[in-house]
Amino acid sequence: MKFLRNVAVVAAMGLATSITAAPAMASADQYLIARCTDGNHGIEIRARYLTSTTKHLFNQLSWRIAGNVGSNNDVRFYFMQDAQPDFVFKAVGYKGGKTGSRKISVSRPKAHKVFVRFRVRFDTSASSDPKCTYQTRGI
Repeated sequence: MKFLRNVAVVAAMGLATSITAAPAMASADQYLIARCTDGNHGIEIRARYLTSTTKHLFNQLSWRIAGNVGSNNDVRFYFMQDAQPDFVFKAVGYKGGKTGSRKISVSRPKAHKVFVRFRVRFDTSASSDPKCTYQTRGI
């Protein structure tokens, strides 16, 4: 019985060693999600990312617009580093309808705190198109 217990302890130690020695892999997909509105118009954005031991990698942007809008909405995304002052390290923009999704490849070292700021100008029949700007939480 003591022999079996010792074998189990040695096996468990070997398993623990192999787990800690495994190469660093990226985490599962995660999302930064934020919403903003202007009157009867609103948008929800999602920035999908992975975090490895060394960097944050953004790989998809998607958005959904609510309200009575046309097909020429202007959506802009700014990948920001939280610093004094904050600065943009990548900016992308899209024009289109109520929903959209784009694959991207934007990375930043994990040591940098980053967030996504976004701005939308809603395509409406009004003399002045409504707009809103907001940002996600930081990672």
